[in-house]
Amino acid sequence: MTGERGRRVLAWTACAAVAGWLLAAGALLRPAGGLAGTYSFAGADGREVEVLRRVDPAIDFSVPQRLDAAYLFHWDYARYGFPTDKPPCVIRWQGLLRAPVAGTYGFSIDASGETLFTLDGQALETHPDTLATRSLAAGLHPVTLDYRLGSGEARIVLSWQPPGRALEPIGESFLASDADGQEAGHARRFWGLLIGLAGLAVLAALVAAGRRHAEGPAGRLLAAIAEDRARIALAAILMLAALLRFHDYALVPFHHETADEYQHAWEGWHLLHEMTPAAWSTFPDRYPPSQTRDFRWFGDRYVLVRPYFDHPPLFSLPVGLLCSLAGARSFLECTLPVMRIVPILCSLAGLLLLYRLARAHLASERAALLACLVYATVPVVILGHRLVKAENLLALLFMGTVLVLTEEGRRSPRRAAVLAGMLSALALWTKATGVAVPATALLMLASRRRYKDAAVVAAIAGAGVALYLLYVSAYDLGLFLRVLQAQGTTKWVSLDAFQDLLGGKVVVKWFGRGTYLWLLAAAAVAAFGRARTLLLPIAVYAAVLCLNADHRVVYGWYRIPLYPFLCVAAGLYLEAMIEEANLYRVLPFAMSAVAGSLLYALPEAIGQSRSVAWLFAAATLLPFLPGMIREGPATQRVARAGAGLLLVVFVLANVATVGRLLEVYAATRGQP
Repeated sequence: MTGERGRRVLAWTACAAVAGWLLAAGALLRPAGGLAGTYSFAGADGREVEVLRRVDPAIDFSVPQRLDAAYLFHWDYARYGFPTDKPPCVIRWQGLLRAPVAGTYGFSIDASGETLFTLDGQALETHPDTLATRSLAAGLHPVTLDYRLGSGEARIVLSWQPPGRALEPIGESFLASDADGQEAGHARRFWGLLIGLAGLAVLAALVAAGRRHAEGPAGRLLAAIAEDRARIALAAILMLAALLRFHDYALVPFHHETADEYQHAWEGWHLLHEMTPAAWSTFPDRYPPSQTRDFRWFGDRYVLVRPYFDHPPLFSLPVGLLCSLAGARSFLECTLPVMRIVPILCSLAGLLLLYRLARAHLASERAALLACLVYATVPVVILGHRLVKAENLLALLFMGTVLVLTEEGRRSPRRAAVLAGMLSALALWTKATGVAVPATALLMLASRRRYKDAAVVAAIAGAGVALYLLYVSAYDLGLFLRVLQAQGTTKWVSLDAFQDLLGGKVVVKWFGRGTYLWLLAAAAVAAFGRARTLLLPIAVYAAVLCLNADHRVVYGWYRIPLYPFLCVAAGLYLEAMIEEANLYRVLPFAMSAVAGSLLYALPEAIGQSRSVAWLFAAATLLPFLPGMIREGPATQRVARAGAGLLLVVFVLANVATVGRLLEVYAATRGQP
């Protein structure tokens, strides 16, 4: 046992060292140029009040979210007062521009608002439709850019046209906040390259030594890594999931794309600080005027009510707690950069549960890892996991309940029933649609004729409902019933809800429909395989959701509890696709998931090109045509390579999409 434990520790230490090497080299090699920006606003007396200083890699703000965030997330209420509207912004960027070669450079500024650009101390008049030219010597040139906007959406892009090149935004490798920063950047990239090359050399030498001498230290290390490869691969996928979820996480989805995110933070903050739930409500007319507060905040209207009963409070508590620990002195200081950490952590914990869920449903090690890879990289899933919505906690409780009844139910049925009942009760304290969790548990137990265990689950879940009624009664039971009645008037059961559930959304905007369609198709295929029991939680939750959907729309976040089960089905589908390597498995994946991912990942001119469409169709079909004519080992290898390549393209396209998600999501090319 000691030897096995020692090998495992050695393997994980080596993997941690590799991960640290990759992160260090990547951080050092990343360009760190940019201009120093001072973000201010024009006060009532006309004076400029500074809000934030930061270095912006490029002046490429084609969408307003990055500029707005400087004010939204850094507003000091004690110093600046209460912002009823967006403040008139005043921004100054200054630093150095590096001209790579001597020659004539063209400059252009596309902006809403007023701008003033100076180069080498002289103002340069720029217009969106024409280039302002200036002859520059190779080297560094001081620049400043002033930007003012009284109202409207902020937008500014500073572009240039170096000699012999096309017009493009000035990249961060050509900008520096000062000369010392420019030199430090060069030195840092040098060390990053040196560390990267040294690490590659060490890895190559280690692998070569391990293959030559299997009994030596290197060979034993490689063997230990191979023995624990599943856990190591899962850890790598978890790291990738974290990187993708935290990239620009506070900016996309957009601030106030759904004001529901603030409901949870405000409710949790008030519960912790004032012992009374308070948040903005969809039904303020059901409250006495003395219990409401109507106000505008950064230009948006909210009606704060107390006690707030629109949703159960369980998810709001950790959100409010984290905001309080981050220093929120009032509920309005609960900001998205802090709030969204809670759903992201739920998502990462869910990835670990997802692996166990897949294995519990008879998925192989490879299929379970593929399911986790889909869960980690699909953009529509990532965006849902950033939303401060109770469905992110509900997904954890849903997975946990199904997993307990599947795994623990084989060893200790009664203990599994108790745990499932407790998780079901917590689900009811999380969201009204959490009723799907005890409903699924009861159906699972009834299908196995474990009626006593089903009674245990029902009793514990019922106790959870009773406790919730005591909670609302402590504040105002009559008001709670009026809010409940108002919520009932927004429910409109029709077949439209079932149709709406078939489309991929984040909030109300269609996004990632091709991938979401494939996930649904994978679940349908799973109905004919060994993991058909996965369809029960999908079916129950979908039915509960559609029967309780808001009459206006089935919001995108409603789908979040479905994602884990759909991803398990996707992992099984991908494993079968690679193993069988036939066109019938590959074509649905290629035409929906891969094509949809490439549409977002590729620049618009390429993604909409007819020649690229022909190339994609040929790359999809050609590896499988020889096997349709004559089967053999060679054609099978070619087909498997083609299927594997499509999977790699799918993952890389997803990663590329997340890398520039703010601009992609703002445009949502090809989507309504």
